[in-house]
Amino acid sequence: MPELNHFANALLEAAPDAVIVTDGEGRVALVNVQAEVLLGFSREELRGRDMASLLQPLKDHAPWRDYAGPALVRRRAAGHSLELFALHREGASVPVEVNLAPVTVEGRPYTIAVLHDLTERRRLEDHLMYLSRHDSLTGLANRSAFDDALARLDESGPHPIGVVMLDLDDLKRINDERGHSAGDAMLRRVADVLRFTFRTGDVVARIGGDEFAVLTAGRDAAAIEVLALRLQEAVALHNLQGEAASPIRVSLGVAVADTGMSVVAALKDADARMYSMKRAHHGR
Repeated sequence: MPELNHFANALLEAAPDAVIVTDGEGRVALVNVQAEVLLGFSREELRGRDMASLLQPLKDHAPWRDYAGPALVRRRAAGHSLELFALHREGASVPVEVNLAPVTVEGRPYTIAVLHDLTERRRLEDHLMYLSRHDSLTGLANRSAFDDALARLDESGPHPIGVVMLDLDDLKRINDERGHSAGDAMLRRVADVLRFTFRTGDVVARIGGDEFAVLTAGRDAAAIEVLALRLQEAVALHNLQGEAASPIRVSLGVAVADTGMSVVAALKDADARMYSMKRAHHGR
């Protein structure tokens, strides 16, 4: 009936996701407007294309043809969906969730593929993963990420591994006298100095309210002493260029885990040296 055909076409075009119908040979027979948007091709350009040329499997996954083969009916009955990449005309790979349904029309087999764009979901997942591994105030690694790196380096190195512990002096006083916004600004300034001083591959973390720690693989005792001096110089330079009324004052301690020595033990040594310096600062 013509009315039903018009209604079916209206439903297809109104679908919020891309819909692609392929024939028994896996070639595109019908698409909706969302498929044109997703792939960047017009429906005339898509018609007759091999579906395998439009979808790329995830790494270590089977190719598209394996999914659209005899196992398709079983997968659909089990409620399975696939995560693949749709290949856009401009070369971009768009992550998509694909749901498949085999149908027979006038004795001919077809497969209906519904492609849901996962770009926004992936972006949200990446953002949530970032938040779970980073300190929200400074953008440095957080305690959880630092502990994971510590365990990994403790197990597999490479040794020697330098450890730096740093404590921001007078944070409580700054918070009490000038407000927490001033204290937060000071913490961000310390984070900037640490980023400037250490390598991209080093683990630089805020592990407590006013405490920071750095793990730097492949640094022996001489190298870590040089780094400690460089860090002190970076703090002094920052203070010269920054607010004279609120200079950064820090206490720090360093240690090295040589082969056969626990990084956790080196961390405790660095922490003890840092507090020794902090006590000396309080008595000045």
